[in-house]
Amino acid sequence: MTKREIATAVTRENLIETAESLLQQKGYEKMSVSDITRASGVAKGTFYNYFNKKEDIIFELNKRHLTDLSDKITYLSQEDPVESIRNYLSEFLQTVVDSTVNMARQWVRFVAASSNQEKWQYDNELLKRLIQELIDNGKLKSNTPLDELSLLLTTEIYGVIFSWCISPENVEPVVTINKFCDMQLKLLLKPYL
Repeated sequence: MTKREIATAVTRENLIETAESLLQQKGYEKMSVSDITRASGVAKGTFYNYFNKKEDIIFELNKRHLTDLSDKITYLSQEDPVESIRNYLSEFLQTVVDSTVNMARQWVRFVAASSNQEKWQYDNELLKRLIQELIDNGKLKSNTPLDELSLLLTTEIYGVIFSWCISPENVEPVVTINKFCDMQLKLLLKPYL
């Protein structure tokens, strides 16, 4: 990398890390591009060299938090499909828990804004990719309803996250998703095994 490329990467990383810190402190609605650039020590125009709008940097944070899980999809698709999907759902929710309930509340606000569908779509596509790889590996039948199944499971994940945001003292996301898997997942997948 050239010095310029390194400087560019450092500036972009600084903006992302600053945005994450401000998201925790101020919340999604109260954080502005000006706040991010001021706290990063760069001109406001510099932000727009890397991101088109505030939502883009928030979406980038989401992808970063899920990078490890995304990288495991091929590995997970080698397992028994029930265990594979259970492990995926558990790891997804553990990533959310590790980010703290305050950050989860900010993600919920971000996703709930009608124009911010990228996070939902990204999360659904990750799960769809796992299911598709399970189909490709012969772990699930070819007639498995890919879109419907990924949508149903993504909705379950989001329901657990939303419940945790409302009542963190009563909802343990990983425990809750594992109970769902114990009660429903094998039955849900049975026609496609």
